[in-house]
Amino acid sequence: MNDTEAFGPIADRIGFQLRRIDVAATAALADELAPYGVTPARATALVFVALHEGCDQMALGRALGINRASTMKTVNELVAVGAVERRWGRDRRSNALHLTPAGEELRRIVERVTAEHDRRSFAMLTEAERAELRRLLAKIAQPQSEARPSLRRVK
Repeated sequence: MNDTEAFGPIADRIGFQLRRIDVAATAALADELAPYGVTPARATALVFVALHEGCDQMALGRALGINRASTMKTVNELVAVGAVERRWGRDRRSNALHLTPAGEELRRIVERVTAEHDRRSFAMLTEAERAELRRLLAKIAQPQSEARPSLRRVK
């Protein structure tokens, strides 16, 4: 049974199609990252911390679009695998997040694995088509006006 037979007109919706692709791609990426002890979400957090060395958990949570408890859990998991360490932050209530040497190595692995995954997942598209898809997705993600707020994370 194809999606149209299973879901009727909903199967033609762009949001539905994006979600189906996201679920399949994320599951495949999770399998590829599992041997390294990270999930796609933790991998994203790891790269953010690397690019924003010394950021606090609030900045990380805002960037990932997750709540405080989920951010704490993500950071705790990265600390537990030895990839991230907490240091004194800008005040007594915050911690600055830094990659450890093991975290730097894990970041290199994550970037390699995700690049390979991306190439395989979208190999049926030409380079021009991949560039156009990136451009269109970026356009959709950016708010155009007050009348059309940006997309928000929905659980």
